[in-house]
Amino acid sequence: MINETISSVEDEVSIKLSASALESLRAKSISRTGVRVYSDGCIGVSGYMGTEGEAAARERAAAALGYKIPYPGRPSTGSRRAETVGGRPFTPQALDAEAAALLAAFRKDFPQFVYSSSGIKTGTSRRSMRNDAGLDYASSITTHEFTFFYKLASSSSILDGWFSYTGTGYDRAAFQAYGSEMLAAHLREVPLPAEGRLSVFFEENDSQLRNIFFRELSGMTLGSGSSLFSGKLGQRLFNEGFTLYNSPGQAFRPFFDAEGVCGEGFKYIENGVLRAPYADKKTAAKFGYEPSGSATAAYDGTPDANPGNMRIQSQARTFREMLGGRPAIFVSMAMGGDYT
Repeated sequence: MINETISSVEDEVSIKLSASALESLRAKSISRTGVRVYSDGCIGVSGYMGTEGEAAARERAAAALGYKIPYPGRPSTGSRRAETVGGRPFTPQALDAEAAALLAAFRKDFPQFVYSSSGIKTGTSRRSMRNDAGLDYASSITTHEFTFFYKLASSSSILDGWFSYTGTGYDRAAFQAYGSEMLAAHLREVPLPAEGRLSVFFEENDSQLRNIFFRELSGMTLGSGSSLFSGKLGQRLFNEGFTLYNSPGQAFRPFFDAEGVCGEGFKYIENGVLRAPYADKKTAAKFGYEPSGSATAAYDGTPDANPGNMRIQSQARTFREMLGGRPAIFVSMAMGGDYT
């Protein structure tokens, strides 16, 4: 029998904007702990909120083994690593002042728009995973998020667009310049050529673009034969310049997943060749795949595969280099509909 503990502490300060005004400021700290027990190919899970309750949760997890929930994968063992990313978060007062300064600048330079946001945040996420088979992982990540939604005051739309920054190295001048560029572009209409085809560019993390990979590269979907890519592992299905890989680091998530697998750099598609699906240990064992390091789980739940850390590898070329002077369309926002 192996006992395992997964802990998370989320400290966050957030600000809400509505109708171009600061509406609220909230600070929160949430602690969650999951307890797992592995025995004879089965898993028992439980958990608790706050700082007390481990003994009772461990008893519940051990009792849950009676449900015979299968877990064919072995728990991760024998590795120790700790990682800290980012500096200090904003204090509530500093974040309030920063949001007010940005809002004042955008309202002054672009009074045609109404601004709102529920995504102005700063905080630190601490995760740890330990078991009595020698695993000891710890991660602390501090990030800042600034998201502004905008709509023309004369528009009947719920919103006309947004611009955002999420990362560890926020810079007001750079973010303000980026936001101003987006707002100015919205006000500047450019006629499209009457004939011919145009290249179309999406942001690397555009969900509409990645949804097809989320759906078709599921290990369960691929392995059961219901994916467009079933039976095609090892084949070149895409342009040789296309590589799709797992990168929790770029998503500002811990270096380990909910099963203790470190999947940074795991290749799903490499130079156009289909290499592997995303899979947790249970799915990997069922179909003979390799765990991709992309498992997630509720603090008191069993692990499941999740594609949220997928990234498309940059070709390190500028628009100018790729287009050679030809016009193109950049899609900054696409919502509704789907790829079929």
